[in-house]
Amino acid sequence: MVHDPYWDLENEPVEPPFDAASTALLIIDMQNMCGHPDGWMGRLCKDQGKPDHLAERFAFMEEITPNLQKLLGFCRTNGVEVFHVRIAFRTHTARDGKRGLLNRLQETPLIPLDFDILEGIKPLEDEIVLDKTSVSTFNSTAIDQILRNMGKDRVWTSGCVTEGCVELTTRDAADRGYYTTLVTDCCASSTHAAHDDAVQRITDGNIIRGYTVDQLIARAGAARIAAE
Repeated sequence: MVHDPYWDLENEPVEPPFDAASTALLIIDMQNMCGHPDGWMGRLCKDQGKPDHLAERFAFMEEITPNLQKLLGFCRTNGVEVFHVRIAFRTHTARDGKRGLLNRLQETPLIPLDFDILEGIKPLEDEIVLDKTSVSTFNSTAIDQILRNMGKDRVWTSGCVTEGCVELTTRDAADRGYYTTLVTDCCASSTHAAHDDAVQRITDGNIIRGYTVDQLIARAGAARIAAE
């Protein structure tokens, strides 16, 4: 495990107590394209003759789904705003997106199934769904303006992959001044090793907090009781 000793010289960052009205949950790229064997990445594997190449990734996504369901249940019951973020393009060729993000579309084209949120965590009516064409959600959506319009100053991040779209979105949220928490067991990568490495890097120094879903719910419950 790598640790930057600089953080040993700094004071522990302080956050205000949990307040559901000022908190938002971001679920990033939990869609068929990225997380189902029949989605674009699964078809890409099959088209290249490597059907099991991302088997660990797809199993990991299934592994975190019950945790995400628990987190969603807590947020929906307690008034935490839920945002579903997905990769989606305005053009069939994805030419409006980041260069190189999807560069095998001629051999393995996108289909409507790819943009659907995974079963078990689909948006409820009136939950916000944001379409992005970049790695960080903040670089190709109006999420910053939307969060500020809604009075949100705390963000919980989750989804896939931990070292990619989740990490960049999480770091961008922290850079913009949001109190930011990575929900560590509600994120997945193509390998558990990549996920574990990213969690350690992202949360080193506690500028970005890292909690499991059970830890996060317990802390939120304790803060709510203390406020009563």
